[in-house]
Amino acid sequence: MNHNSRLERAWAHYMADRTSAAIQLLKELLGEDPNHAEYHSLLAACLLQDKRLHAAEYELGLALKIDPQMPFLYLLQSNILVFKNKFKQALAACDQALALAPEFIDALLKKAEILLLLNQYAEARSCLDQAARISPDNLAVTLAYADFHLTNGDIKNAETFALEALHQDAQNETANVLMGKIRLTQGNIQEAEYHAKFVILNNPNSEQGLALFSNIKARTNWFLGLWWRLNNKLANSTQFKQITYLICAYLFFNLLSQIVEDMGHKSLSDMIGYAWLGLVVYSWVAIPIYIKMLKKELDNFQFNRDF
Repeated sequence: MNHNSRLERAWAHYMADRTSAAIQLLKELLGEDPNHAEYHSLLAACLLQDKRLHAAEYELGLALKIDPQMPFLYLLQSNILVFKNKFKQALAACDQALALAPEFIDALLKKAEILLLLNQYAEARSCLDQAARISPDNLAVTLAYADFHLTNGDIKNAETFALEALHQDAQNETANVLMGKIRLTQGNIQEAEYHAKFVILNNPNSEQGLALFSNIKARTNWFLGLWWRLNNKLANSTQFKQITYLICAYLFFNLLSQIVEDMGHKSLSDMIGYAWLGLVVYSWVAIPIYIKMLKKELDNFQFNRDF
């Protein structure tokens, strides 16, 4: 089999999340031609997908030395920098990719994703609109819009785009996970669970599917349910609203406690203070319990194939 055929197979394996097979082919190709930038770049992408961050950085460095004009390399660099929480540098890498290829959809979507992490909603929306103008029927763009609106707390528009994404590809994992998140936020547990199970049936190792399933269990758990609702409410709000909610809650409890004490009800005032303390402790205790539940699902999930 010639080099081009094996490279195409490696790309196909990578796109289908079969990174082990892709890596094996790329090792063979690099053994025959160690100075091929695309081989190194795709190997870096596979290693990053397997969360082998340092190995991915090494391969990316080799690729950049061979051909620093490949836009895909800067997209990879941006992904690595996001893993390292270096968001400003990740944005700069996206800009480098776009300078080389102004209509590089994946770089625009990555830039929008990073801007969302930085709470720069208008700038993120601008990137999505630019991507939509370039490729209006692109499934990745539709999914990005759904995620944007969900992150922004606009459930109605998030649902519209998620439904459109499912219309484009009903089997798509990300589309089903997004719809599951939306249904869970709306309180439609049955449909949320359907989407989670659909994802896991098709990909038992899907971390986002298993995370969704864990969120469903947390939402329906008697102890974690209230915490999940509060956390989800905050997570689907802007940073300013999150801060405002927390400050208002703190001021409300303290003001109420002071008013009750001034009215001569010291015991009741103390109870209100203890209630606030209990809420704080509850939020702390719930987090490790949720993380433990998520880890358990990721490690030991067993799916009922009669579903």
